Amino acid sequence: MNRLNSDINIVPARIKEARLSRGLSLTELAGRIRVTSQAISQYELGISKPSATVLEEISKELDFPIMFFTKPFVAVISCNSAINFRALKSASKKLKDSWEYRIKWLDEINQYLRKFINFPQLDFPEFNLDTGELDFDTIEEIALTLRKHWKIEKIPINNLVELLQEKGFIVARMEFGEYKIDAFSQWYNNFPYIISGSDKNSAVRSRFNLAHELGHLILHAHIDLEMMSKKEIFERVEREANHFAGAFLLPRDSFPREIMSKSIEHFIILKKRWMVSIQMMVKRCQDLNIYSETQARYLFAQIGQRGYRKSEPLDDSLDFERPYLFKQAIELLLENEVVSPEEIIDEIAFKKELIDSLCFLPDNLLNIRQRKPQLTLITKDTDIKQA
Repeated sequence: MNRLNSDINIVPARIKEARLSRGLSLTELAGRIRVTSQAISQYELGISKPSATVLEEISKELDFPIMFFTKPFVAVISCNSAINFRALKSASKKLKDSWEYRIKWLDEINQYLRKFINFPQLDFPEFNLDTGELDFDTIEEIALTLRKHWKIEKIPINNLVELLQEKGFIVARMEFGEYKIDAFSQWYNNFPYIISGSDKNSAVRSRFNLAHELGHLILHAHIDLEMMSKKEIFERVEREANHFAGAFLLPRDSFPREIMSKSIEHFIILKKRWMVSIQMMVKRCQDLNIYSETQARYLFAQIGQRGYRKSEPLDDSLDFERPYLFKQAIELLLENEVVSPEEIIDEIAFKKELIDSLCFLPDNLLNIRQRKPQLTLITKDTDIKQA
């Protein structure tokens, strides 16, 4: 590791950002780098400055390059909405706090790339919603209005990730590993961000998570962190986002016409066409009064008996929808030699592996390219041949 200049201009809040993103307390980080928690606190507040040696230790322990701690913050124009997590109830606040920085980092990459690239403009109708509860009929109308605006009124959505990117949404897929999170979203700097897990075993589950987060971004942009911290509001907006996902993926004006049988085999055929789970389709039929509660209960029992609650037919064959927007932008910059891989990594100031993860890049795209000198071979007849 290169030794640091003692006059390096550190941004104190970056130390706190890096620490919290790794889910560490002041005491935990202090113990790992053998300083006091009071010292870490003073570094984060800018009261004192870590020595070059200590900053190197912080950089190594938190797995951020030194340049990250000198990188100025991107101006936050707007960040009023709460971050919406689709996660198990057992997922802790500390865990969610550590992961929410990924949206901030995505925004920093977004702002960097927009210096060079024209991205799709944000395109969706204004609904002018307030903070009150939304009944299911209203949510159905909002979902249909959005589909009409995007000219997909009655048909299955071929690729939801592609559609969202075309309409100006920023979509990322990351591995959550053992963390109890499926997806999360937020309006940040006037951009709608969705991060979904790439390590789940079901393409239709991933698609539902995207539609659920789209529901939050459309229906709940006005709900702030303080409101979301109230249990009754959190549970209410989760119900609303779930209903929106069903209404958006399986529109009430067309999907019911395709229900011709109550057999599981029929739903397997519909799953391939609509790219949603059998369980979700049965629930949707119940919500739309196509099936009675008794009929739906019978079908759910059949699903359970066949072992389909955890793994359904086609789960291992339907392709995951992959975000490509930032990958396409970076490829365009590299192909036209606007910037080099080194310059991208240096300007964004994250480890290459983190950039790859956030932008869903192949491992080799930002590899440092070796520059070969142009050598010539002198032959006996003095002809010069270029190597």
